[in-house]
Amino acid sequence: MNTDPVIDLSVERSAGNRTSATCTCLFIINGLGLGNSTRCFAVMKALADAGCSLHVLTSGNGLAFFQDKRFIQSLTPMEAFFYSGTSEGISGWATLKSLRALGSIAKSKREQLDHLLDQLRPDVAVIDSEYAISPLRRRGIPVIALNTSEMIVTEYLKRRHAPGTLSHFWFIEYTDYLFHKHYCDLVLSPFPLQTPTRHPKFRRVGLIVRNSVRALAPRRSQSDFSAPRQIRKVVFMLSGSVHASTIRFEEYQLPFQVEVVGRSGESRENLTYHGRRMDNEALLAAADALVINGGYSAVSEAFALRKPVFVIPVPGHAEQYVNACLVSDLGLGFVATEHDVLPQLLNMYQQNEWIGLKRMPPAFQINGAEQAAEMIVATAERQPRVTGKP
Repeated sequence: MNTDPVIDLSVERSAGNRTSATCTCLFIINGLGLGNSTRCFAVMKALADAGCSLHVLTSGNGLAFFQDKRFIQSLTPMEAFFYSGTSEGISGWATLKSLRALGSIAKSKREQLDHLLDQLRPDVAVIDSEYAISPLRRRGIPVIALNTSEMIVTEYLKRRHAPGTLSHFWFIEYTDYLFHKHYCDLVLSPFPLQTPTRHPKFRRVGLIVRNSVRALAPRRSQSDFSAPRQIRKVVFMLSGSVHASTIRFEEYQLPFQVEVVGRSGESRENLTYHGRRMDNEALLAAADALVINGGYSAVSEAFALRKPVFVIPVPGHAEQYVNACLVSDLGLGFVATEHDVLPQLLNMYQQNEWIGLKRMPPAFQINGAEQAAEMIVATAERQPRVTGKP
């Protein structure tokens, strides 16, 4: 694979930014879905405002997302890790059986990262769901993670386990927590409320959402939703990954407009497919209710918007199960499956009642991007400039 950076800006402008930058920061991002990229981009915007020079190493959907982001100095492709499973969902056992293939990918990723570090010499690296970080540690570059594993472990162990999630929890989520605890210098854990962490290396920050979505957040706290019969438009914002839910809209008469983002199909009356879209803010603003998969970035934006939401966790995925439970527990909405989400929604619409909805807190913390940027800059400023390869 060609590992030379794809430079988004001119060489002259990139070099000028590097000379005057507060710090040089490399983001290493899992590109399987879009959530990791949108979360990191919100933090990058705050870092760019602070004068930092920003570089991205990513794959898949991440490459498509970042290719037109003008304040990023370089964008470099890399190979991607993967989850294994069946048509029924994620499987921790199947992923464990894929360790040989994952090991080969990890070797390639380390080589790609080594090559990039020779060129960039960043002051700090920020990782989001990426694990081939030994070149960073060898060079003494501080590693900061955006990661929810500590929160997932804490919340999962509080609850009755969802069927089929145990292997994913112990083999994936718990080992993810241990990795970040032992190999990262700091882990920033976004959460809607201020709560303690189970280890001091993990720091709570507010939810990290796109600036454009934060602008849509209600100016006043609201504890009650409008009645279901007032719904005019529902946005189904399905995951950009291969594990996104499949909803059989053709089996139902829809009394409101449905907009589907993330999937293609044949549009008809009251149903419009938009395929994959990077610019979904206008649809989110017009939505009276949301249906999303359980990725944390989508859940975070739902918390910011404070609109009724139905969360469809990917089967067998312990993190998405916890994310869906948080939405239910904090009064934002409901847990669903791809098979029952429309029956649930249509039943509530018919009865004109949000059945089983819990009370919502008066406010959620949604300033995590700025908090994360401050901690990243502070960490970089405590380190001497990296001058070369050891």
